[in-house]
Amino acid sequence: MITIGMDPGKKGALVALRDGEPIEWLAADDRDGGYVIGKEYAPTVIRAWLQQVIEIAAAVDDRIAKVVIEKQQARPIEGRSSVLTTGYGFGLLVGVTAGLGLPFEIVTVSKWQRAIFGAGKAKDTKGRAIVYVSGLVPDLALTWGRRTKPHDGLADACCLALWGAR
Repeated sequence: MITIGMDPGKKGALVALRDGEPIEWLAADDRDGGYVIGKEYAPTVIRAWLQQVIEIAAAVDDRIAKVVIEKQQARPIEGRSSVLTTGYGFGLLVGVTAGLGLPFEIVTVSKWQRAIFGAGKAKDTKGRAIVYVSGLVPDLALTWGRRTKPHDGLADACCLALWGAR
């Protein structure tokens, strides 16, 4: 069973897990082919990545059980263009996923974080996600290339996939 987690945004990521093990991932801001090129989203890159995961699943007689997409919402402090960009990226992931006929679920940040990290108001949820994923899914490289700081969007996407597999 393959579960995909999607953390929308220009610093987000997509992660596909098969039975808790990473099979593919794509960071939005990866200079070697992420789904954000310059300052613009690249829908064709997202679609190609999802198609690749579909083909991997078919090759091993598996299927994509669910795509979990983190719900995005406007925050009072954000400007209008930031809100538009956030909504555009979220809608793009939902649209491409639905267009490929993949089953998906949209989940709020608080819902998946409460399930993964436990009850209570969490501080530094990005750091917690990095620690959690590093321990539970050590084969997912949160740093690569010249990157020295772990990619928190990749960690969040992995947590979303793990939440979806529950």
